[in-house]
Amino acid sequence: MSKAAQTRQLILAEALTMATQTSLGSLTIGQLAKSSGLSKSGLFAHFNSKENLQVALIEYASELFVERVIKPIDPLLEPLAQLQQLVQNWLNWFDGSAHNCIFISATVEFDKQPGAVRTAIYYQLNNWVNYIQSVIEAGIKQRQLKSSADSQQLAYKIYSLYLGSQLYFSLNRDDEKRTLFQNEFKLLIEQNKL
Repeated sequence: MSKAAQTRQLILAEALTMATQTSLGSLTIGQLAKSSGLSKSGLFAHFNSKENLQVALIEYASELFVERVIKPIDPLLEPLAQLQQLVQNWLNWFDGSAHNCIFISATVEFDKQPGAVRTAIYYQLNNWVNYIQSVIEAGIKQRQLKSSADSQQLAYKIYSLYLGSQLYFSLNRDDEKRTLFQNEFKLLIEQNKL
């Protein structure tokens, strides 16, 4: 990796921390330059605009997500085992890199703001939901899940559980192990297993 690429990665790592402390929209090149120990012009040269920085940050977060959630999954596992491991990896994927899930906060923040940032967020989220749905469909096809199971509905329920888990955890209403989430996810799988 070139020095410029390394610097860009360090900037984006710092930007992820900052954006999840406040918001993606409040992230500024000036604050990020100061926090990263770079000049504003030096940092600006990497992105050319605040919007480009925000899009790059969403792409960086997505790469981090894939590294922590999807890549550790053994492709030789059966689909149901893959789904269970994916969900466990997903719960705290941002630990050590961010204060919360950037995809949740940025979706809420940019929902009514058409443009490149919202497009990038929606693209990444749709990729993830489609991936969950494809694992569920593989589970149905391999007869681990009921043939009557609706992959879109199951993906929706799993995503809803995740959103609820993140909220409950931030309100200190669930523990580090995400016991409430674990119980509901297990129940959902049991209801749909063959």
